[in-house]
Amino acid sequence: MPTLYLLPNLLDNSQDHHAFFPSTVDTIVVTLGGLIAETEKEARRYLKRFVFPSPKTFRDVPILLLNEHTTILQKEELMETIVKSPAPWGLISDCGLACLADPGADIVLQAKKKGIQIEACVGPSSIVLALMLSGLGGQRFIFHGYLPREEKLLIEKLQQMTTNPQKEYTHLFIETPYRNQKLFKQICTTLSHQSWLSIACGLTSDHEWVKTKRIAQWKKEQPLFDKLPAVFVVRND
Repeated sequence: MPTLYLLPNLLDNSQDHHAFFPSTVDTIVVTLGGLIAETEKEARRYLKRFVFPSPKTFRDVPILLLNEHTTILQKEELMETIVKSPAPWGLISDCGLACLADPGADIVLQAKKKGIQIEACVGPSSIVLALMLSGLGGQRFIFHGYLPREEKLLIEKLQQMTTNPQKEYTHLFIETPYRNQKLFKQICTTLSHQSWLSIACGLTSDHEWVKTKRIAQWKKEQPLFDKLPAVFVVRND
């Protein structure tokens, strides 16, 4: 039976993967018949971490791209490649876990329809880590991914988080690092002074910091984090 492994990636490429991945990942990667990734550059960087049995090297592993530019026909061809492969294939995101805030979920669904066995390996997730470290509770939460960039739509989205039934949930969302400051200012302008905001920045890196404060407290501080990936966590109680 053909197999597709959902493999973890690091949140910070400067770290040693052995500190974050189970040892089974090292065993699996060197047996792969190919790797599905968002970009070839990140895929090669990923594969370079592992020790392949000679004479095979990380350069010999075929890579197929899966991103916002991948067409339906290309996805179908990708599926056929996995089905016909005598060796298992792997799927990674550019960072973190596959299928969370990346296009991998669609491929997993297609693979299930074709009878491909799916195996998932654990690893770091900025979404999960931010929720755990925020102290804002994970009993009921919503991950929104990227919020709208247009100011009017962004304000509407933030306001929706303060109304029932969404008010009773913890909300998580992300932004492109260079837009972090702008989003932070809009959050402080739109949400109630009593709303909680946690910012988890540079998770697992040497520059990691996580702060949880009410909006009234955040307005007295101007955090500088426009070059580091961050996860925003909001709760309105």
